[in-house]
Amino acid sequence: MRRRLADLRIATKIVSVSLVVTAVFTASGVVGLVNLQRLVDEQDRQYRVNVVALDRMTTVRSAVGAQLEAVLAYILSEPGFYRDTYAEIITESDRDIDARIGELRAMALPQSERSGLKAFSATITMWRTARQAALDAADAGDQQKAAQVVLVRSEAIARAVKDRANSFLDQLVEAVADGARQAKANGVRNSRFTAALLGVGALTGLLLAVLTARAISRPLREVVDVLARVARGDLSRRVELDRGDEVGQMGRSLNETLGVLRAAFEEVHHRASHDGLTGLANRALLRERIAAARPNAAGGRPVAILLIDLDGFKQVNDAYGHNAGDYLLTVVAERLQAGIRSADTVARLGGDEFAVLLDGVDSAEDVYLIADRLCTDLQEPAVYRDSCVITPRASIGVSVWDGEVPIDALMHDADQAMYAAKTGGKGRVVHA
Repeated sequence: MRRRLADLRIATKIVSVSLVVTAVFTASGVVGLVNLQRLVDEQDRQYRVNVVALDRMTTVRSAVGAQLEAVLAYILSEPGFYRDTYAEIITESDRDIDARIGELRAMALPQSERSGLKAFSATITMWRTARQAALDAADAGDQQKAAQVVLVRSEAIARAVKDRANSFLDQLVEAVADGARQAKANGVRNSRFTAALLGVGALTGLLLAVLTARAISRPLREVVDVLARVARGDLSRRVELDRGDEVGQMGRSLNETLGVLRAAFEEVHHRASHDGLTGLANRALLRERIAAARPNAAGGRPVAILLIDLDGFKQVNDAYGHNAGDYLLTVVAERLQAGIRSADTVARLGGDEFAVLLDGVDSAEDVYLIADRLCTDLQEPAVYRDSCVITPRASIGVSVWDGEVPIDALMHDADQAMYAAKTGGKGRVVHA
């Protein structure tokens, strides 16, 4: 009887120890899951704030660039339609800049990023003061003084605006990267913590340890691997987790965040290199394509620039409104795109001015044939809102490149040829 009681006490102690170990393991697991949930929430918030802020600041940077070009064009143009157009661009870009900065101020940005935003806003205020002085001088007819203000007195401020914008963008990009690296570090720490839990769980049985390893360690390692790739700039991988617990929630949140981040980067790149109205390449992307075509030009395969300026575009805006003008610009863009090869590039340089890069055609004669055909295609009537027929015309200047002269000289030759086409009767092609 005494022996049975002793055996019972031993069994009771073993059960008690097992229960204590199990309780410790369970409590540790609960703590780990709570920390993991907090990591999920913090990671999701940090990514969303930084990605949205990056998108808004990219829009501000694009608007600042457009405004700087519009101010210079306003000063160099005569009073009339073109100056009014540039004034509208300046006003619209101001509204866009103020709206985006307001959204950024409303975000829960870290203190360092708030300081960067405050410095950028102050620089914008300085730029607007200098810019207004130049515009007032231009309105008074003193273009020399206006140009001096923009090119001399306010040059440092304009450069500071760009530098502040670029600095803040770099800060946001670094914040996104820091978030990825921090999430990776947190994932590593949680992975190690989970390994410790598995060691404790091994005291309660090998089977429990194996099941825990399969249920937690493997998914976390996958998350850590994805985060490591994000820190290196690779946004192509996704977490493959089909489960309804916190780990699965973290995986889904991470996948969603990666999708938003990738879309934001693609949108940033597209906005920086394409025209917002027509979707064509902008001036910066056109220059890159011209530089890439230099080997063809130097190797004897003709490369040419066609500068295209619409004739009578102001009259279309005056007669039918700016919406009709925008419609005409999109029609011209579509016709130019339809008239070239996949190797060529159509760009909108601003206003009603377009450019076509012909990269490696068979002969110089083909360049002129293409230019004549495009000039003819552009003159086909276009129906606006079923009640208005607009017949566009264009003057085209052509410059063939040998790959030796600088790109600016190539563009200048084409520009001179285009103006010769305008002064010589419009609606025709002139070769440089």
